[in-house]
Amino acid sequence: MLRSRHREETTLLFLAALLLVVGVIVYAVDRGGAAYFLIGWTASHGEAELFGPVGNHLPTFVHSLAIILVLAAVLRPWPKLLPAVALAWFAVECLFEVGQISPLDARVAAVLPAWFDDVPVLEASADYFINGTYDPLDILSIALGAAAAYWIVRMTERGDLR
Repeated sequence: MLRSRHREETTLLFLAALLLVVGVIVYAVDRGGAAYFLIGWTASHGEAELFGPVGNHLPTFVHSLAIILVLAAVLRPWPKLLPAVALAWFAVECLFEVGQISPLDARVAAVLPAWFDDVPVLEASADYFINGTYDPLDILSIALGAAAAYWIVRMTERGDLR
């Protein structure tokens, strides 16, 4: 049983890592490196479209899906928390998406703590809200990612994805 749980956790973490790589590829190729973690990327300048129109919402889908898979693997001894974890992460992702709506974006950026400016990754928080674009289809892709994560974790628990 212990070995089985370890295998399930490994499966979830491996799948999450693969999904995050897909998200990075979208930003690197389709969006020409237009992301904090790809500053200076110049391979395509956003001219290539490997994923086509799906690439517009794929990052929000895979991010939601992958993070819930990671959380499910970490919280694995308590699988009954999965619905709450999926809903909580859906809510967090939606708050970040809604935080990009003008004039809310400037208000959110204004209340961010000053010490964020000294922390790598957090230093880009204000830019995320101010320069980000709200898209209701991203909310849909977040919901689909959360639902897919729930389904994948349940399939893994049953042994269908080992």
